[in-house]
Amino acid sequence: MDITKLPAGEPAPSDSDCIRIQELDDGRYRLNGSVLFRCGDTDAAESVSLVGGEPYATYDDAEAAGLAWANEHCAEKLYVSRSAGTAPLPDVI
Repeated sequence: MDITKLPAGEPAPSDSDCIRIQELDDGRYRLNGSVLFRCGDTDAAESVSLVGGEPYATYDDAEAAGLAWANEHCAEKLYVSRSAGTAPLPDVI
């Protein structure tokens, strides 16, 4: 997998496979991602997203989880995008 880490605040191209890591106000990190699933000998690709889940304690933990997820979905070129600031904690119901 070819990995391109973007500068903080720079978004990935809209048509690319990417993971996005957002720092939360409490210092933990939220991971989201989207890739075209294209494993095996198929001609069709299916869009797959990673949204939500428990925040990660460190940036490195979030990035490692995102890279593993993208690899499981056969991403060939992956952009890693990081927030430039913090986001509020999500509301818990």
